[in-house]
Amino acid sequence: QVERRSSWEVSAEKYLNEDPTAVKFNEPAKLETREKVVEKKDEGDEESEIINDPRWPSIKNKFNKVKFVSEKPEFRKWNKQEAWGRNTWKEAQESTLPKIVGEGIYGVAPVLAALSAGRREFYALYVQDGMEAAWNNKKRKDKKGLDKILKIAEKVGLNQREASKHDLNMMVDNRPHQGLVLDASPLEMMSIKELHPVSSEEQKGGPLWVALDEITDPQNLGAIIRSCYFFGASGVVVCAKNSAPLSGVVSKASAGSVELMELRSCKNMMQFLTLSSGNGWRILGASLSTRAVTLNKVVPGEQPTVLVLGNEGVGLRALVERSCTELIRIPGNAADFRGNEEDNGLVGVESLNVSVAAGVLLNHLAG
Repeated sequence: QVERRSSWEVSAEKYLNEDPTAVKFNEPAKLETREKVVEKKDEGDEESEIINDPRWPSIKNKFNKVKFVSEKPEFRKWNKQEAWGRNTWKEAQESTLPKIVGEGIYGVAPVLAALSAGRREFYALYVQDGMEAAWNNKKRKDKKGLDKILKIAEKVGLNQREASKHDLNMMVDNRPHQGLVLDASPLEMMSIKELHPVSSEEQKGGPLWVALDEITDPQNLGAIIRSCYFFGASGVVVCAKNSAPLSGVVSKASAGSVELMELRSCKNMMQFLTLSSGNGWRILGASLSTRAVTLNKVVPGEQPTVLVLGNEGVGLRALVERSCTELIRIPGNAADFRGNEEDNGLVGVESLNVSVAAGVLLNHLAG
């Protein structure tokens, strides 16, 4: 009678024969009970199916106690990669990086402005380890700002947590956070279709609004909002589409003024300008067009005004430009070398950055 062997014994013997460097182990003692084999119905099929083998638990326990050691390079490399992956997964599970629930506002001025304005919901305030001791040697202005932040946070019952500098860097993508990150809800903008009709009292020295046509850079958006707040503009209108969203980057670039400005969004910039113009507003579009008049010819405070600024790359769109009642430009030295062949390399400096141009225009129109 032919003795039948289990598939485990055959596999183990095959492995040891292929790898002579592996440490061999003692064969398990033969058990009295033989395996039950159910032959398949097809006579030509020699495969068998093992069912309810009482020896399997004993074999499995002995196999688990055996440690195979191989000198083959591929085996050593695999073991090293497995150990590295296991350690990496363990470190990832033990990460102390805080999770931002809403939006990360960072920097002393933006955090202080957000807490003071109270236009957001606050979830947590993350402070760098040893912040108070380190800031004793900082500027007096920043130290006073930090003291105000901590007092307001304590007053409103905001959860304060300490975090390492590395964790704060990771939370804000290595941007200058000054040791403070505020987890707060996003800042929402109300939709607007048109500006209100001009009253007789507003005919002279009326309000000044700024309309931004597809400004996509958050740094530029924040810088423009900062200039608007500094020069006393009444509000800012942005396109609902193709514009940089309000974020921690915008708040930092605006030095927190995004929390204090009147911000609105419109779905159709052309319609907004046309309707506002019909309500008595003067629409001034900043453009490099030959039809644009120089800034010194524009009378400031003559009537309620909307200043329109275009995209960083292409400027005002054609339809937006047609919706303006007047086009203006900032005089500069660019016109002096446009026709000079020796200065062709300077053609890229024919205009100012949109945030810089906004400051120059606002300085004139707000006066």
